[in-house]
Amino acid sequence: MKRIIVLLVFSAFIAVPATASAKQKSKQPTEAEEIAKQHDNTLRALRDGLPLILPSWSLPVYFGMHMDEKDKKKPEKTATKKK
Repeated sequence: MKRIIVLLVFSAFIAVPATASAKQKSKQPTEAEEIAKQHDNTLRALRDGLPLILPSWSLPVYFGMHMDEKDKKKPEKTATKKK
């Protein structure tokens, strides 16, 4: 009886670090996603703040470039006839 109890305690003692390491492994991808999200937010803030520091003569060029990107994103609608 004592051997069974000792084996159960020993197996529980061994299982605790294994579950702790499994939790840390699952946490790493979420940290990478958070870091990527922060980098995207920083890049977006820099890109959106660029007109504040550009000279006035270059603003039409800057906004003209972004208008081209917006036009590319819009899908073209085609009319189809149903028979």
